[in-house]
Amino acid sequence: MAAFLACVSGYESYDVELLLWREFSLEIFLYDVNQVFYEPNFVKQMSNVLLLATETNPVVKAVESVFESDPLFQRLNPEHCDQVKISDSDILIIGEPFIVENPIFNQIRPAFVHFLNCRISIPFTFELFDAQIPIAGISPVLSQRVANRVFGFAGPLQIKPDAEWGIIGIGDVGFEVSRNLISSGATVGVADIRTPRARMLTELNVRRQSLDLLLSGSDAVSIHIYPGPTACPLISEREINLMRPGAVLVNTSDPSVVKDDDVLKALSNGLLAGYATDCPSDEISGADRSLISSGRLLITTNPLANQIGAAQQIAKHVYSNVQSFRAGTEIMGRVELIDFPSVGDPSFWSSRMSPRQ
Repeated sequence: MAAFLACVSGYESYDVELLLWREFSLEIFLYDVNQVFYEPNFVKQMSNVLLLATETNPVVKAVESVFESDPLFQRLNPEHCDQVKISDSDILIIGEPFIVENPIFNQIRPAFVHFLNCRISIPFTFELFDAQIPIAGISPVLSQRVANRVFGFAGPLQIKPDAEWGIIGIGDVGFEVSRNLISSGATVGVADIRTPRARMLTELNVRRQSLDLLLSGSDAVSIHIYPGPTACPLISEREINLMRPGAVLVNTSDPSVVKDDDVLKALSNGLLAGYATDCPSDEISGADRSLISSGRLLITTNPLANQIGAAQQIAKHVYSNVQSFRAGTEIMGRVELIDFPSVGDPSFWSSRMSPRQ
């Protein structure tokens, strides 16, 4: 073929062979380029990382630091989001949950969303679920710190080391809280809608109970769930009346999962011996000072993310998750739809279910 072309065109055989080699190489190059650009992971690897934060707190600073060498990273002022086009290939890191309450987020469908806060925006989260967009939080990083906080509440609330604890929610945080309490000599029961996480129950050697059974059989109850459609509130007068007289309630989840009026009333009349929270509502914060001075109401507003080393841990966790998403590998601390209590799940809500289920 090369000899024939050489005769026809007047080129030397060597020149023709070189031309053919270049043509063949070009075809291979174009094939490789097409393969790369149509590979889904390549699109993920080229995703912009947008940090939306109104504050410059230690966590935000740490996140900016770990992404410093990433040319696709950018911090945006949430107030100017309407001036920036956020595409469906972008990764959003949300500094504060209220940021996504801006109506502009009703139209935004990014590729991946990571919250920097312990608490997340519920309406926005459910919209992301509907669009099948992955979401992650920082529970794996703070789980041990939450467990230490819950354990720290036990002393001031005069909870005995061998008390029976009821843990509502057995995700990363609930699991760590349970493990800490068991190692200290407490008996632990759990209520959760997450049947797929049976491995955790086996490792802890605990039984999954219905919510009603858990409340009625516990000296202290600790809540570790995201607020959902049927968990705002989760604990109200009905549930408090199911609890043992003089039981204690701990809430490190969200202010909306308890009904403040009913909790304060139960503290005043002695149905509850104590209530401890690190996420107080305005009503709890403004409660009768006598409840605080008597030790029945414990409030701390010191964010766990402000503890020594927490910001750096959170930043590394977020960075690792972003790289995992780009590579198409497992995301840690992923928020799933099953994390939210829903209507019609009798194994969680009904006292008619067997504690073995």
